[in-house]
Order: sequence, then C-alpha cells, then structure tokens
Amino acid sequence: MKYCNNCKVNVVGNRKYCPLCQEAIKGDPTDEVFPTISFVYREHGLFFKIMLLASIVIATVSVAFNILFPQRGAWSLFVLGGLGSVWASLITAINKRNNIPKNLVYQVMIISVITILWDLITGWRGWSITYVIPLACVFAIISMAIISKVRNLHVEDYILYIIIDGLFGIIPVIFILMGLVKSLFPSLLCIVTSIISLSTILIFEEQKLRAEIKRRLHM
Repeated sequence: MKYCNNCKVNVVGNRKYCPLCQEAIKGDPTDEVFPTISFVYREHGLFFKIMLLASIVIATVSVAFNILFPQRGAWSLFVLGGLGSVWASLITAINKRNNIPKNLVYQVMIISVITILWDLITGWRGWSITYVIPLACVFAIISMAIISKVRNLHVEDYILYIIIDGLFGIIPVIFILMGLVKSLFPSLLCIVTSIISLSTILIFEEQKLRAEIKRRLHM
C-alpha cells in the first residue's frame, strides 16, 4: 500500500500523488476499492471527435459557399440548423439511454420543436404538423413496442408506455380539431397506431397491469 509521508496516511490504489496534499507518494500499488465508472463520451471518444470535426467542416464549407453565392439565399442557415438538430438529438439519446420511454418522448419533442421552427422560418406551409409530427409519433410508438418486447420491460414501464401512447394519439386529434392539418392520412395513421398499441397492451398485459395498479393504490 502506498503511503504519504506528509499527511501520514495510507493511500489505496495506484495513485502517484496524495489526494489530500498532492505530494508524491511511495509504496506498492493496491487494487482500487471503488468501481470504475464508464462514461459513454470517453468510451466512444473517437466517434464524437470525428462527428465534431465533420460537423465543423460541413458548417464551414456551407457558410463559405453561401458567401460566394449569396444569390441563392441563406441556405447555409438550414445546414447549421440541421447540424444543431442532429447534435441535440444525439446528446439527448445518450443522456437518456437508460430510460427508453423518456428518451422517445424527448426525441419527439425535439423533432417537433425544430420542424415547427423551420416551418415558420420558411413561410409556414404546415408540413411540420401535417406530416413530420404525426409520423414521428408513429415511429416512437412502434419503436417502443419493439423495444418493450426485446428488453422485457417491467410492468412499471408498461404503465408509462400507456401514458405515452395515449399522448401520441391525442396530439393528432388536437391538430385535426383545430383544422391545422392539410392531409388527414398521417394524423389518422398515428391515431390508429396508438389505439392498436394501447389495445394490445391492455388485452395481453391486463393481469400484470391490474396487479401493479392495486399495488400502487394499496388496494
């Protein structure tokens, strides 16, 4: 075990310097008593560095070409917005990777906000509400259904899944009632997918859900 002559304490692990006084310590190293914590940003550091470099190159080249050819409009702003969207979605997916339902909700929220802003900036044609948001909800519902079966999620996750399904199914209904959609197909597809998914859970997981609700309500 290593020993610090300045602090008169033993130091566990393979440290070169005392954690208290930062003086050099001597002795034989020992095994660490604390588990090694893995960080996804460190584990995939090369990937993130390549992504960052590629983003900088694309952004720089786009702005440079836009300055050289200004007659085509400020199209480089859309490139920068797209890169920002990719990074926002990627960081959210990583930070919420252990909570799949919350991750999907955040992803849909990010996509919805970004597409609505883009729709407003480009003169509001309604494509964000008519197509992108309903289809994003459909993708989230299907993804959650597949992931829940693959990972054998617990009943608690199923309850949260029901809430998410209901939320994704209500959003297109609100858009239709407010007369914001120009095509009914994407919204109806989202509503139908939500109803089928909810029905599947309620029919095949009825006993588990009922037992979990009784346990939570102390019935």
